[in-house]
Amino acid sequence: MAEKKEEVRVNVSFTPEKLFLYGAIADGVIGFIWAILAASADSGGAVRAANFFQGFFFTVLGGLVLYGLSIIVKGKQ
Repeated sequence: MAEKKEEVRVNVSFTPEKLFLYGAIADGVIGFIWAILAASADSGGAVRAANFFQGFFFTVLGGLVLYGLSIIVKGKQ
């Protein structure tokens, strides 16, 4: 018996706006996980708090930068 071969094509396209928006979401999730893991490190309380806020700061900063870029790109289209 001859096997039938099926061809499957997947077309995925992202606009730069969507890539920045999804990047901001991914940055938020990863940064929040980083903040939690940094805060649970085996160190003193002040260092734990500093690690948490450092991770949280980079989460907010990175997310806002990427979201801002998505708004800029959307405005130019």
